[in-house]
Amino acid sequence: MSQYIVQPGDNPTKIARKFGMSLAQFQKANPGLCEYGTNNCKVLFPGQILNVAGVVTGQPAEPATAQPAGFNAPPPWMQIAIMEQGVQEWPGTQHHPRIIEYLRNVGLTGSMLKDETPWCAAFAYWCLWKSGYPGQKSARVSDWWGWGRPVAATYGAICILQPLTTDQAGSGHIGFLHAMDATNVWLLSGNSANQVRISPYPKSKLIHNAPYRWPF
Repeated sequence: MSQYIVQPGDNPTKIARKFGMSLAQFQKANPGLCEYGTNNCKVLFPGQILNVAGVVTGQPAEPATAQPAGFNAPPPWMQIAIMEQGVQEWPGTQHHPRIIEYLRNVGLTGSMLKDETPWCAAFAYWCLWKSGYPGQKSARVSDWWGWGRPVAATYGAICILQPLTTDQAGSGHIGFLHAMDATNVWLLSGNSANQVRISPYPKSKLIHNAPYRWPF
């Protein structure tokens, strides 16, 4: 076995084919990556190291969507987002201070600083900002369309769901891509059932043009 460094746009089937492996062989060589015997696999992140058959002759010198050298762990914003799981809106007239922090960080003030204000986009921005990467400083999902650059389905990519409207309260949903199956994208996102959690959304809800975005 050799070791292969995942590149942007890679997926298990593509890598297996590249090294003359069946998907079953690839799954067996990388336990925990896929549900064995099925096509359901976790989304790969660039820089991840996987086992493959044959000889790895080298990686592209500078892929079009390359990440920083040494980026061989989940994106830092994902590590931050994962730690926020469980943050949820408070019942009654009190508001969760962490959600208020998300909202304040995108510039909301006054009566908008309450945990009933849609906050999925504010959460995404906060996680990116905390990790030192620029985000779209807006709590409105529609403002994120065109932000960053489009990528293939990649672990940690910003994922945008429709409908996109100028009305913050009714505008889609946004989160970080965590996994996917045949019919759903699994997002780590804020304001999902009023909390930060990992949950499935139908692929049919993805915006039609470049739904996966990357900050650089």
